[in-house]
Amino acid sequence: MATKDKKRNVKICLLGASFDTGNLGVSALAESSIKLILNRWPDAEIILLGSGYVPMEYNLSILGKGICVRTVPIRFSKNIFLPYHFLWFAFYASVAKLLPKSMLKDALVNRNPYFKILYEANLVADITGGDSFSDIYGFRRFFLGYLEKWPVIFLGKKLVLLPQTYGPFKKRITKMMARCILKRASLIYSRDRAGIEYVNALLNNRQNGKVRFAPDVAFILDSREPKHIDISPLKTIKTKNVTLVGLNVSGLLYNGGYTKNNMFGLKTDYRQMINAVIDLLMNHGNTVVLLVPHVFPPPELEVESDPQACLAVYESASQKYKDRMFLIRDQYNQNESKYIIGLCDFFIGSRMHACIAALSQGIPAVGLSYSKKFVGVFGSIGLEDIVVDMRHAEVAEITTAINKAFERREVIAKHLKALIPSVQQNILNIFEDIS
Repeated sequence: MATKDKKRNVKICLLGASFDTGNLGVSALAESSIKLILNRWPDAEIILLGSGYVPMEYNLSILGKGICVRTVPIRFSKNIFLPYHFLWFAFYASVAKLLPKSMLKDALVNRNPYFKILYEANLVADITGGDSFSDIYGFRRFFLGYLEKWPVIFLGKKLVLLPQTYGPFKKRITKMMARCILKRASLIYSRDRAGIEYVNALLNNRQNGKVRFAPDVAFILDSREPKHIDISPLKTIKTKNVTLVGLNVSGLLYNGGYTKNNMFGLKTDYRQMINAVIDLLMNHGNTVVLLVPHVFPPPELEVESDPQACLAVYESASQKYKDRMFLIRDQYNQNESKYIIGLCDFFIGSRMHACIAALSQGIPAVGLSYSKKFVGVFGSIGLEDIVVDMRHAEVAEITTAINKAFERREVIAKHLKALIPSVQQNILNIFEDIS
């Protein structure tokens, strides 16, 4: 095992993670990735590459100390004169690759401070939003992610792909592009074991063990109590003899995906299914339901809005189940949201990282799946049997599966309590053999 490089000024770029998308799952991946980097290199300088629209700084508290993390965008806008436009990264990378080491090369690198950050990086870690190393969200998203990785690969930087889902790929071109990246990565971590076979098959099984398994990094995200929780009777409810069930409603699924016409091919109507799940939970006389949004997108991405979907469900169901339905109305960050989810006794979610926030705290959670990522991540902790794939299950099958998991919640909780500490340690050790 390598020792921690405490004295060397290690510079690490993190790709595919951000704090400004409104998606708490992506924010959880960003903070957790930073945490595991600092666990290995406590004094590392970490830059979020390809994050946001303008350079920024974030002040975080991780592993007991305050740190400042810079962000450097990689823009694809019409304004090509932005110094952090992709074309400038591509230009400088190409010229720097051709020039021998000299004062001229140093002068070139120093002309663009944003490219210089990448050029001087000792390591680039990439997580591609956790599930965007695929074309299920459309070719454009995958292509932009590919372009962001291109200067890294062209410069010959050590590239580590952090635990994520690989594929599926509907198009031959995206599969070829994915293979190009995977071949040139130094290490490839899959957050599910099936992903190891999938990647090895893409690469014709010629990778000599560089494809490895590690659980989703969000399992190590810290929980922090908010200064204020907008549900005033929530803690009072917890003192009573009730079971608090958290329910995450995905705005993206509620609206039929980006195309608004059942983009992900669900077998049942998502809105009807959510209503059926609430009816099922209310049949248990001592349950109350807390609606928990997990994605707060900007106005132009209203189709993804969990708060709007949760509000619509609340306004309908609270009339039928007065005083047993609650809604999180305020927006909390990834740590605070995890704390609120941690108050629940049972959880059901269509956003996978909302489910991980529960599971990582020992709370039984049923994943309502729309892609293969759910069963892979739940399977990484031995709970693939409490994932329900909405692409193949009718409403009755979904509610039956949820009811079975609800009845087994104490058994599941014991399993999680015994397993989660070792899962978290496994994640923290990802960089231990990299010097």
